[in-house]
Amino acid sequence: MRYLRILMVEDNPDHAELTTRVLLQEENINEVVLVETGQDCMEKLADGHRFGLILLDYGLPGIDGLSTLRKINKSGYDIPVVMVTGQGNERIAAEAIKTGAYDYVVKSSDYLSVLPAVVIKALKHHRIKKENVRLRENIEQNYLDALAVLISVIEAKDPYTHGHSETVSRYAFATAKEMKLSSREVERIRAAGLLHDIGKIAINRKILLKNGSLTNKERKIIQTHCDSGVKILRPAAFLEELLPIVHQHHEHFDGKGYPQGLKGNEIDLGARILAVADSFEAMTSARSYRPAMSFEKAVDKIKKHAGTQFDPEVVKAFLRTVKGLGIGDQK
Repeated sequence: MRYLRILMVEDNPDHAELTTRVLLQEENINEVVLVETGQDCMEKLADGHRFGLILLDYGLPGIDGLSTLRKINKSGYDIPVVMVTGQGNERIAAEAIKTGAYDYVVKSSDYLSVLPAVVIKALKHHRIKKENVRLRENIEQNYLDALAVLISVIEAKDPYTHGHSETVSRYAFATAKEMKLSSREVERIRAAGLLHDIGKIAINRKILLKNGSLTNKERKIIQTHCDSGVKILRPAAFLEELLPIVHQHHEHFDGKGYPQGLKGNEIDLGARILAVADSFEAMTSARSYRPAMSFEKAVDKIKKHAGTQFDPEVVKAFLRTVKGLGIGDQK
């Protein structure tokens, strides 16, 4: 059985002693550590001490229990909290639960007989919650692994595009960082870059590898990969925020792209970034129907289409990015 410690934040020594005795009678609880103030609680947590649960009194000297609870949450400590108070105030109880406490216990006549059950229930609930998170993460990772296989299949259809998605993702990621987007948005764009062409799994290999110009019919078939990508990814709820980028990465800033004909800020910013990264990577890579374009010529084309095909602000950030990465020196 693992060693389980509880952090009790209580400024009444007599009450703390009685509570400690009762809790230590539970076989799952090995130690109760006592501190008297909210500040002491935060310092104990900051020192790296590990606890299975925090028993937090509301009426503390200095910062009260609710304020301490807010600090615990803001600091990101993944520890269940049971709030304790000497007064049965429903407003305080509701605020404690709203702020993130697992439960709320009043120091009534039967408090010490009720508390152990509440603590054990909180511990079990938190353990199950963590196990569910791990299970969900495993499912999500397995799904991503399956998508990675699909991407490999797509790129295996056309040896000229091997590594395309990874390179596009790298360009888009760097551009998003250059534009000082939030870390969450940067990660969303990076992930969408890896998956943006997933819909091409539905495109016939003969069309993807055609050595020459596409017919209008073939071009329309190629364009369906944006819709197909969304259909493939939509069943995974955790990928929902990537769908606008995958769907819109071939939209043009002037509204002449596909599949919806969106323009300007109607297009997701991540899709506008991916559009530039995708086009640049495609131009500077060899294809079955043409050799790779030089870095300088590709840059000129990106500049030329700023304001029509591409968002001008994204183009500026992208060009700073590729210069900073020294990509031109490698071409």
